[in-house]
Amino acid sequence: MREKTTDYSDHGFLIVDDKAFLRGIVQSMLMLCQAGRIERASNGTEAVKALARNSESIDCVLCDWNMRPVDGLEVLRSIRSGRIYNTPRDLCVIMLTGHADEHLVKTALALDANGYMVKPVSMAKLVEAIDRAFARPVILKPKVVYDSIGCVDLPEGTSDKSAKRTLPWVLWSEMGGEVPANRGDRLEKIRAIATEKAGYRADNEREVVNLICMDITSIPDGKVLAEDIFTEKGFLLLASGTVLSEALLGRLCEITKESALKAQLIVGDFED
Repeated sequence: MREKTTDYSDHGFLIVDDKAFLRGIVQSMLMLCQAGRIERASNGTEAVKALARNSESIDCVLCDWNMRPVDGLEVLRSIRSGRIYNTPRDLCVIMLTGHADEHLVKTALALDANGYMVKPVSMAKLVEAIDRAFARPVILKPKVVYDSIGCVDLPEGTSDKSAKRTLPWVLWSEMGGEVPANRGDRLEKIRAIATEKAGYRADNEREVVNLICMDITSIPDGKVLAEDIFTEKGFLLLASGTVLSEALLGRLCEITKESALKAQLIVGDFED
């Protein structure tokens, strides 16, 4: 293995991969490079939370693509679109994948990924990718450009074919027109309903299966939210794993009527 000539002691890293052994391999390599800080996340949802919590200590995100319920491209899109609270849009992001799919590469480049690596990751490739990424800052496009870039479906067998991968869901976009004066009150009512009963609170310890993307007006009472819902400022409103009651769905329908957003959500059921 490469000698410890690389010094990343002034840099913090976030490793995002749904396979623990791969997170461990990358972490070991970064430790050999004397990385100053290392955080780990097992999927895109955890990555978004980690960034919102302490992005000031993270200089580079090493992110796998093939994860659920939020994949790596969605994390990248959320960063570039400014959807994650307290996280700079030009944060360095290097994508990791098990295969060099042309559509995936083009989408990652369109979303301004700083780098791209095909697994298995070697020490030499990792250092080269990180050094190149740090040396080439991103020239950011307008937020709406990133939001308009098409999704890439996860490989067959990864999740339900009916579940289209989208970025973490955000209420009101910059294209949504004027925000109603009573919007704050409406958001508070949604929060209150979500926490009124224990059964409606987010349960992130349970697997959500049977994923499907549905129009918000067609979602039946009792379905489980399978993606986080944020305000446009990056604050978490409803977490993945929240059971959607009739009252919650009604409030969400009400609050999206005045928005230009396509009102669809990824929902599912708790695994027995």
